[in-house]
Amino acid sequence: MEVDGDVVGIVGITEIMEAALDHLNDSEETIRGILMVELKARNYVPGSEEAVYLDALWNEYETLSVRRREDLESTYQGFPREEVPWYPVIDRSRCEGCSSCVDFCSQNVFAFFEGTSHVVRPMNCIVGKSSCRDFCPDKAISFPTKTALRTEISRLSAKHGTE
Repeated sequence: MEVDGDVVGIVGITEIMEAALDHLNDSEETIRGILMVELKARNYVPGSEEAVYLDALWNEYETLSVRRREDLESTYQGFPREEVPWYPVIDRSRCEGCSSCVDFCSQNVFAFFEGTSHVVRPMNCIVGKSSCRDFCPDKAISFPTKTALRTEISRLSAKHGTE
């Protein structure tokens, strides 16, 4: 790792990063705190250099967190995400074009064009989550049932030999 232009060794860097990555969805402040606690548990850090070390660790964490998120999003329980049929379907006869789902969805599953919402990135949908359905004032969004999802996961387990 590079600190102020010098390459320095940090004992337990993998463990430090894993501890921080376990808190992927926590605030930056929380993650920075974890990085510092983990760093100091394994290394001597002069007080005058804490901020420099923390900035270097944060830069490394940001790179690794992007990779971790990509890995999490591309699979579900070890199965390729594209094999898991969990995504919303919009009933065109009910959708009145309010675009609430587009605003609500942090995964960018929906887009609004031609006066109505459309599912444009179905594999971005978080498997098992369906809160956008409840948010839709027109009740135009549907999902497979949880029973259908469990049945499909069982089928995928058998297909991939992970039963």
